[in-house]
Amino acid sequence: MQTTTSNDPILKLNSTGATVRELQELLNKRLSAPQRLSVDGIFGESTEIAVKQVQFQFLLKQDGIAGPQTWQSLRADAPVGKPVLRRGSVGEDVERVQNVLKIVSLYSGVTDGNFGSATEAAVKKLQQNKGLIVDGVISNQTWKVLSELATFLSID
Repeated sequence: MQTTTSNDPILKLNSTGATVRELQELLNKRLSAPQRLSVDGIFGESTEIAVKQVQFQFLLKQDGIAGPQTWQSLRADAPVGKPVLRRGSVGEDVERVQNVLKIVSLYSGVTDGNFGSATEAAVKKLQQNKGLIVDGVISNQTWKVLSELATFLSID
């Protein structure tokens, strides 16, 4: 598994060059045909939208900036550096999980970033449906499954 290298700068709107082309190629591997980018080395609006879509897929903050976690996740083709979440966890990662679980109709609670009993029940249902160990804890395997679910969802 490759990690971010010094050749992977933080890229954002109006960045240009070979690393933008590399980013566009990596993004295209995750995007469906109508969303694919022209690999032109110009970080324009369409590249920013694609970065946000892929960040959603990897359950990252959707800021449209290709930073270390975005690069690492693209190279690994999976969420990288995500924390273990369980009942009692709080924060943006929990909120992103709740959002995906809500979109796929496994969670009907409030998207509030608090990992309570309803979130735990939804995670257990997901784990059961996907043949994972049913413990209600989000670690690497559950993050990967959540990412796979998010890949088929739109962030519109």
